[in-house]
Amino acid sequence: MTYRTRFDQELEALKLSLIRMGDLVIKNIHASLKSFLDMNSELAEIQIKKDQEVNESEYKIEKECMRIILREQPVAKDLRLITSILKMITDLERIGDHAVDIAKLTVFMEKSNKAFFVDEIHHMVDKSEDMIKLALESFVNHDLDLANQVVQMDDIVDQDFYAIRQIVADAIRNRKIDADYAIYLMMVAKYLERIGDHAVNLAEWVIFSIAGKHVSD
Repeated sequence: MTYRTRFDQELEALKLSLIRMGDLVIKNIHASLKSFLDMNSELAEIQIKKDQEVNESEYKIEKECMRIILREQPVAKDLRLITSILKMITDLERIGDHAVDIAKLTVFMEKSNKAFFVDEIHHMVDKSEDMIKLALESFVNHDLDLANQVVQMDDIVDQDFYAIRQIVADAIRNRKIDADYAIYLMMVAKYLERIGDHAVNLAEWVIFSIAGKHVSD
């Protein structure tokens, strides 16, 4: 086995670990939102504990990245790739934290509070999850166009957030929603909006790994 072949295999293993971490985070988002909408504190407690898996994934990938950097001393495109992975796992870990935040709201919320269903919250989480999946797909396939598409999708998530804010405000005025539940619902929407922002960060680091320039530069 040549040096380059071995090095390429190590990079592919890193990518696979990143994808697995991303899949775990997406599942946690979905389950945490379900726990909130169903007022299922038992499911919420399970999701809170699962955050440890996300943290462990971040640690293992970070450790492997640093090992490769110190041993292989990669340059140019290879170094950009590893740097991007280090940045991306940070964003995935923060996304995982927001999933936990949503689960914690379920625990804090009184079961007696009457739920208020908003269709946009489902659309918001679906789009946020799609953004994460597409960002990871663009990374694996070196697809610059797909990464740019993720960046543009953030506007949709933001629009959902503003729509939810207006719906909740109207519901409060018309006394159709419990005040405490309204606060929790808006906090969930804000966490989902932040998840969308982190998904954009993922895509921007993909762009950096391919083009060598960060979008915010």
